[in-house]
Amino acid sequence: MKEITLFVLLLSAINVYSQNNLHCGTDQVTNKILRKHPELKTKFEQREQLKKSLPVKKSMSGTYTIPVVFHILHLNGGENIQDNQVIDAVNILNRDFAKNNADTTSIITSFKSIADSTGIHFELAQVAPNGNCTNGIIHYYDPDTDWDDTSPTLYSYTWDPTKYLNVYVVRDIIFSDGFSAAGYTYLPGWLGYGDPWDAIVVLHSYLGSIGTSSVYHSRVLTHEVGHWLNLLHVFGFSNAATDCNSDDYVNDTPVTQGYLDCPNINNPSSYQICNPGVNENFQNYMDYSYCNKMFTHDQGQRMRDALDDNTAGRNNLWSPSNLLVTGVNMPDVLCQADFKSSNTANTVCQGNSLTFTDLSWNGKATTWNWNFPGGTPATSTDSAPTILYNTPGVYDVGLTISNGTGSVSAAKTAYITVNPSSAVYSGPLYSEGFEGITIPNSDWKVRNPLPGGNTWKQTNIAAASGSKSVMITNTADAAATIDELISPSINVAAIAGNAPTLTFKVAYAQRTSASADKLQIYVSTNCGLTWVLRKTISGETLATAGVQNTPFTPNSSQWKQQAIPLSSFISQTKLFILFRFTSDGGNNIFIDDINISDTSATSVDEPVYTTTVDLNIYPNPAEKNTAVLFTIPDEQKVELKVYDLTGKEVLTIYNGILSAGKHQYSIPEKNALSPGTYFITLFADRKLVTRKLVITTAH
Repeated sequence: MKEITLFVLLLSAINVYSQNNLHCGTDQVTNKILRKHPELKTKFEQREQLKKSLPVKKSMSGTYTIPVVFHILHLNGGENIQDNQVIDAVNILNRDFAKNNADTTSIITSFKSIADSTGIHFELAQVAPNGNCTNGIIHYYDPDTDWDDTSPTLYSYTWDPTKYLNVYVVRDIIFSDGFSAAGYTYLPGWLGYGDPWDAIVVLHSYLGSIGTSSVYHSRVLTHEVGHWLNLLHVFGFSNAATDCNSDDYVNDTPVTQGYLDCPNINNPSSYQICNPGVNENFQNYMDYSYCNKMFTHDQGQRMRDALDDNTAGRNNLWSPSNLLVTGVNMPDVLCQADFKSSNTANTVCQGNSLTFTDLSWNGKATTWNWNFPGGTPATSTDSAPTILYNTPGVYDVGLTISNGTGSVSAAKTAYITVNPSSAVYSGPLYSEGFEGITIPNSDWKVRNPLPGGNTWKQTNIAAASGSKSVMITNTADAAATIDELISPSINVAAIAGNAPTLTFKVAYAQRTSASADKLQIYVSTNCGLTWVLRKTISGETLATAGVQNTPFTPNSSQWKQQAIPLSSFISQTKLFILFRFTSDGGNNIFIDDINISDTSATSVDEPVYTTTVDLNIYPNPAEKNTAVLFTIPDEQKVELKVYDLTGKEVLTIYNGILSAGKHQYSIPEKNALSPGTYFITLFADRKLVTRKLVITTAH
């Protein structure tokens, strides 16, 4: 193709969007580098001129094999693709580079003679940089799955790019200038030797042909690997993709303007734009047309030249010593046992079953030995056993696999939670003030995808009532981090009346006016197998204390009550509640005073428990003496009672008229309560206030 000055081409680069498809961002990021380092333009042109002055290099006979590792960044959504989708993508990559794709039959006749195999092959790495076994597919819970060009933690998982081709698979690619890409990479030489940015980034929905992707998008990785091996777009560096004056530095590709969609193959004038009567190579993998089918012979030579060059260490990738180090030449041996259950939350209702799937690698297992404490059967030799759990509890799972040449094992402690068939809490109301045992505990579970990171925890630095609440120290959480707090099972059907309502108090401040931290409340009627969204509150709507750029701790006036009707679940005997907080890098959040009660006579739009009456229990959990304290604004009728988990009244502490002011009562010795969980209810000022009491030792 015709050469023109590279610098002019790069400065003229513009964003490209097809109506329905995203395209490559390689020119976009290259142009950004050139704005900082314009001298790279000169070096690139010098290398290209030097190549012209040298005799044509004869490539190595045989195949260049490249070790590959895929880094899957996810937030537990669809972007956390299955390994089989990655394997499918590698198969397509090898098919395309070997010209084994069936659609070569539809290549335009004038290009069939130059469509060629490249002699380049790709294999998933089997040995990691630390020497450990790997399958070349690594999953990371990381907010950088929403990829941009500003996060300081981008490329933080890159393995030595002189030893591995690194591919990052992400949810979104949106640059700071608004450009959205399906994938991108850097040509060899644009970055420093061994730079962790020397990698390919691609959307999960444009990788492979199965799972979250499609056949239509399945050649994007082929395109990006072409760039990584020093191929330009067929329309050159001009990201306009409609440029007839640009150059791709390949001799046998004709001048091609670039196509955002496939022209009509039966109408040559639709793909003879730059030079009438001359076909343009819109079917090339390095075009934008999404009807790509071929590399040319000279493109293959250019890529092999890149692999023979030490500019970015590409010449080390396929060396016998590196193939040994990365395990590519190793036989497929069993090196890691792993498995999963059919429920991603690893929970099941008592009397129900879970199916377990073997995820072990690299070799193919021929025998399986499973152990399921608490399950039926307790052992299995099936490859994908289905196990019945009849007894509530938390159980381990173990697996040993073998294939005649070796065996590996995996054990997961406290992996399966079996919830009882009857609700943990059943009574005329439910209340939780987090005054008791530190969470997570036997009642409340925490799901934290980042072990060791900030998540829901009990705190005594603030409370809507009493002395404790739960909070997330969100000032230190990365954007898009998700943390979940899950309640015990509650018998809603036992709550009297026709309008059961969930209420809770929340305190939150935005860090900036743009903070969009999000709180969502879900419920489940099947032990957490599936969840139904009931409410979403975010940003300014969630805020109860405006904007604060310092870590937020609420005062007594900075709590807001939320109410969620549960009438559609009035017959449910086993309801779970989930509080999901999604960070936007904002400020701390607190939750307290969770209640479920009947609000038949109360408007759900009004605070159900907002009252001048407060109720505190100290100490809680109680070991010896328990004090119940409350304040009423005026003289009135007061009822103070104790209920057990079934909703049965077990003790009346006081029932009568009291004067305005503070009051304190203790649970009498003669009416000792057995160790267990109870509810203290105070009816005063026409409101019902409830707190949970945990007795650890009888009075």
